Amino acid sequence: MKPVRLLLMTCLLPTTGLTEPAGAPGFATCAAYYFLAARGNDVTQYDALYSAGEFSLNEAIKRHGKAAQGRMESTSADMMQSIAKDWRRVAELDPEFSRPCETLLRDAGFRAP
Repeated sequence: MKPVRLLLMTCLLPTTGLTEPAGAPGFATCAAYYFLAARGNDVTQYDALYSAGEFSLNEAIKRHGKAAQGRMESTSADMMQSIAKDWRRVAELDPEFSRPCETLLRDAGFRAP
């Protein structure tokens, strides 16, 4: 299984307020991605990926309230459908979500454990 990449950047860029970047995944989408990636990868990456998921979900809730939880759950179901509910295929989500989610979290100040 190809490991999910989680870049740990040290620079901070300003966020753009309450809106998500146009055409890029938002925090709820990134939460779904990171939680799935944590469950679909080996234990050596679990803590960093799960922490990224928690951070993403907390940021989504700050910006969009409780509706963010439902958005994350719906997106997670869609992602699972796209990989035919096969955890061994979770790396297939990387091309669409890895880099944009890394950027979103870096810009919001996330630091992996």
